[in-house]
Amino acid sequence: MIRKTIQHFLNRHQIAENAGFILAVSGGADSVSMLHAFQDLNLKIFVVHCNFLLRNEESDMDELFVRQFCENHKIAYKIRKFDTTRYAREKGLSIEMAARELRYTWFREIKQKQGMDYIVVAHHADDVAETIFINLCRGTGIKGLTGIRPVNGDILRPLLECSREDILHYAAEHQLDFRTDSTNNSLNYIRNKIRHQIIPVCKEINPSFLKTTEENCMVLEETEKIFRYGLQKLRTEILKNEKNEILLDIAKTLASPAPYTLLYEILHPFGFNKTQIRDILNTHDTVSGKQFRAGTNILVKDRTCWRLYDDSKCPYIYQRIGSTGQFRIAGQSLEITLFPRPANFEITKDPKIACLDAEKIKFPLTIRNWQAGDYFHPIGMKKNKKKISDFFTNQKMSAKQKKECLLLVSGNKIAWVIGQRPDERFKITPLTKQILQVKLL
Repeated sequence: MIRKTIQHFLNRHQIAENAGFILAVSGGADSVSMLHAFQDLNLKIFVVHCNFLLRNEESDMDELFVRQFCENHKIAYKIRKFDTTRYAREKGLSIEMAARELRYTWFREIKQKQGMDYIVVAHHADDVAETIFINLCRGTGIKGLTGIRPVNGDILRPLLECSREDILHYAAEHQLDFRTDSTNNSLNYIRNKIRHQIIPVCKEINPSFLKTTEENCMVLEETEKIFRYGLQKLRTEILKNEKNEILLDIAKTLASPAPYTLLYEILHPFGFNKTQIRDILNTHDTVSGKQFRAGTNILVKDRTCWRLYDDSKCPYIYQRIGSTGQFRIAGQSLEITLFPRPANFEITKDPKIACLDAEKIKFPLTIRNWQAGDYFHPIGMKKNKKKISDFFTNQKMSAKQKKECLLLVSGNKIAWVIGQRPDERFKITPLTKQILQVKLL
């Protein structure tokens, strides 16, 4: 059966039989049976075996078994030892994730060096059922219920339709020796608890449980495609990009069939957890300003939308300017010029240009971000000073816009909230003789 299953798999997925296959062989019944069937089909193969040094002498015996099997059957192979425990500690990974990262990185190196096309692993139907239960225990969406994909890029899993019983029957039929991992019987591992305590009960309830699971996975995979299609349509309706910010329309989110799920699918990739997302959803009718952080990503509740931006892309700016000329500041070009005041001079209303009384300006000038406590005298207000934070609020600026807004400072006085408003104390008057013009290019 294993041989026919692999042949059918290659045909169904239109994989050429003259392709090159890197076979991951642990020494267990599943990978040894797969190797035997691939060789029996006269396919181009190269065996790889990882010794993760996790089971002491047992790991070394697995390595020796694979080495002798390949040499006895004249199969090209490569074996590598990994200090998995140290790698996991250095990378902050679980042992399982460390082993996965190590083996697939190495598999692809071998694939490239050997000029092969695919990496083949021996996951089977019982693995699929166990994986689904693990995902259910840890928490999952639809994707976690679709099982294990038979083809994932260059990774092939041709035995997913075979049960563990099918594989053991094949090994016995062809008198294949194999290694048994002693830890497979330990109930200290979640997968083993599911394998030995849950799956047998499911098979007792439904003798065709693995086949039913396979059919359910196919249905759920199609369901997930529909879900992704609908999600993409909703994303285009509620999301808008605005100067490195993502705006999420609150009203349209609430009007969607599943606001929480929609918000989760959008925000979870940015690092926001389930609790945060529920709290974010609950801010829909609160006042503006509530903030949530996930790493460098910040989401701020605004009046009609949630604004999401990367705080690391709003760097702190502090630059001294000692003369007129052109300068590059925070990705913007700034031009400072000095000229006598013309008789018919009219002050521009362009917010990107500030015309200041040069005699009131003291070099060097400083360009920096705003700080708590900063204040200025917005032009037209004369003696009344205003906190920069209050000015930003009145201008209805978002949190990101506030962070990015720069100030032109002369001495210890703010001469211009750049791109917004000059200061009354530096304005052009009938007595002004020279004008200092500062312009955003």
